Amino acid sequence: MTESDFLVYCQNQVKGPLKDEDIILMLTAWGQMSYNLGYNQALKEYDITKDGQPGPDQ
Repeated sequence: MTESDFLVYCQNQVKGPLKDEDIILMLTAWGQMSYNLGYNQALKEYDITKDGQPGPDQ
């Protein structure tokens, strides 16, 4: 899902026109989800546990 797809999805969840605050909230949510996905992928790729220690293979 792209950022534009996410905004369309969110807009479909709201009745009436979107306010600036709604768009800011949606973009903040998108940024947080993207960050979490990237963070978790990096931990997985480098075999690092969430406490920052190397995994059992390192």
